[in-house]
Amino acid sequence: MSHKHLLLTSCLYGLAMMATPAHASDAAAEPAATEQSQGLGDIVVTAQRREEKLQDVPVAVSAFSPVMIRQLNIVDAISTSKFVPGMISGHNAGLGSANAYYLRALGNSQSTATFDAPITTYVNDIYIARQNANNYAFFDTERVEILRGPQGTLFGRNTTGGAINVILRKPADHFAASGEVTGGSFDRYTAKGTVDVPLSEKVLSKVSAFYISDRGYLKNITTGEWMNGEKTWGIRGDLRIRPNTALTIDLSAEYSRNAGTYAGLRNVAGTSPYVVGGTTVPVFYETAAGLRRTDCTQNNINTLLNTGKGACNLTMVTSLGANVSYDTGAGTLTYITGWRRMNQGYINQYDGSTANPYAGYILVDNGTNDQWSQEVKFNTSLFGGRAKLTTGLFYLQEISNDRQTSFNGGTTSFRAIQDSIYRFKAETAAVYAQTDIKLLDPLTLTLGGRYTWERKTLHFTPSPTFTGLGYGDAAVQAYGIPLAQSVNRFTPRIALNYKATRDVMLFASATNGFKSGGWNGTAAIPSSAVTFRPEKTWSYEAGVKSEFFDHRLRVNVTGYIARTTDLQATAAVLSAVTGTIAQLPFNAGTQLVKGVEIETSAKLGDLTLFANPSFMDAKYTYISPAATTLTTALAPVRAPTFQISSGALYEKSVPELKGTLGASVAWRHNSPYWVAVLNTTHTNTEDFLDLGVSYRTQDDHISVGFDVSNVTDQKTVTANFLSLFPGDPRRYTVRVRFKM
Repeated sequence: MSHKHLLLTSCLYGLAMMATPAHASDAAAEPAATEQSQGLGDIVVTAQRREEKLQDVPVAVSAFSPVMIRQLNIVDAISTSKFVPGMISGHNAGLGSANAYYLRALGNSQSTATFDAPITTYVNDIYIARQNANNYAFFDTERVEILRGPQGTLFGRNTTGGAINVILRKPADHFAASGEVTGGSFDRYTAKGTVDVPLSEKVLSKVSAFYISDRGYLKNITTGEWMNGEKTWGIRGDLRIRPNTALTIDLSAEYSRNAGTYAGLRNVAGTSPYVVGGTTVPVFYETAAGLRRTDCTQNNINTLLNTGKGACNLTMVTSLGANVSYDTGAGTLTYITGWRRMNQGYINQYDGSTANPYAGYILVDNGTNDQWSQEVKFNTSLFGGRAKLTTGLFYLQEISNDRQTSFNGGTTSFRAIQDSIYRFKAETAAVYAQTDIKLLDPLTLTLGGRYTWERKTLHFTPSPTFTGLGYGDAAVQAYGIPLAQSVNRFTPRIALNYKATRDVMLFASATNGFKSGGWNGTAAIPSSAVTFRPEKTWSYEAGVKSEFFDHRLRVNVTGYIARTTDLQATAAVLSAVTGTIAQLPFNAGTQLVKGVEIETSAKLGDLTLFANPSFMDAKYTYISPAATTLTTALAPVRAPTFQISSGALYEKSVPELKGTLGASVAWRHNSPYWVAVLNTTHTNTEDFLDLGVSYRTQDDHISVGFDVSNVTDQKTVTANFLSLFPGDPRRYTVRVRFKM
């Protein structure tokens, strides 16, 4: 470990020692004791925008408590997908800070502002509009919820596939501190720490920070450098103000900085196991791209042209948030507001076998995204508690400025072939309401709906650097392409749930959602800056949530049929503007997905077992006549027919060792699935195995652990864009945690 990492660790530990008396306890330890002594224990979720027990919510949701996050070594948002049925996740090609989430065969691997993703991320109920920086690093997390299927009523637009809800821990009412340091394969070192300092009985504060340094696991045999690593750090401050018992004010400020690379694999001659008809074989874990690493700047075009270096990604995020809750006596009124600025830039060479950097395909980007959201929500009970109502108003403004420049085909200098500059603005407002009406003591009817107004505008600017590249608004409008879009849409939900017994609930629902329309904002020529309409999803679900044997066995089963119309896809189509064939985004047609998702867990003394299988049948039932290559004979991407994540968690108190021994094993199996829209690239059968052992002292002040992820070094590909992009190899990690 270098002196930098030792210094950071020492500072965190010293701060904890000064701020925390020896008898203080961490709030996260309480759920651990509860789950140990009371079977599986209850998990409280906010999947319906109010606090409820997981087993009482008629929604398909996977939830992770602090104990589960610790035992399963979940470190960021993408880690959760290993345990969620029907979910496939991977980094966007070339962008390790951006996650492409797919749930029930709905997802989007585009990180451009003019494309929206159907799986949205929320942090403390604040919507994160862009997926460029959605790989949220978990530090001081209270719980994570993965909502599967459309959430158009309570969460709104762009949740046709589902939502990821991250809830961070609030400041404690006593001095407390905790931290973690790790070291492992590929020179990966991390440090996390949090300190709670109550300023008074009515004002509580908390500061959290994290740091990650990773050399990278991909060797560049052309430059001798290591790729696919990162240097990331962040700091967050929380303030909780409670002037009286009725009013709670939560304020937060956060900054994070992620710098890294994510390169594709080099190829050698052979029969490809991943590409249909391919004549080359990828070499794990090597690249041969000729572009050397550098640090990204606010003007990456100048960086590339002046230094001849690239291979970088820098994402900086600043955010402010407020959540004000007031108990009116008749219900709880909540005001939620958030501001977030993302500044991102990257230089990526995508063809991993091109040693001459001038000849390679290089994408250079600089962009900013500003979003500001406000929400007013009211929760109340009606008719003597026989009905519960959640209603509210929502507003979001989002402004993106982006410049994306492509280089390709040079010999001794970089040759620019595209320079797209645009300014994008979106405004959306909504009113929503959902009520749960108890028709009979065991039978509850849920009725909900959301009405959304949305307007988007787009403006283009010709290139100031490269003559003949780029274009303005007039050039786009000359092809009849509008630069403004508006949509008004109502998304309803109806559900029934029946409590057969105290621990068995049956439910059925019909839910609607939509994903926004947009443009091909980074088109090389104005005629390709085409629009596409919103896609709409209806999902019909039925299931059971059940517990047996005094809450020691939990079995939750959901069956669903989801029909998505005006599905957004990118493929070769006959352009309605020019009459020629081009690779364009368009509304491809209709996708039908049927599936069954099962989540089971059992507590047998000190041993917890879990198994979460899913079965999925995804197909296109209609394809637009404009498509020239996409047909109903092809299959949707990232939709494995069968998945299962299973494992065992063991914790045993050993008085002779004055502590608790722990062990974990987790296995994830995916049947083969496509990663390219035209079914040219696929994965093979995947089996991932993770192992871990740990020791915790009796007072839970110190714990140490050793983990191995991807024990068998399963090779996998996450994307195909001129190169195959790999998933993580086997990793070893040693970790030390402390609480005070």
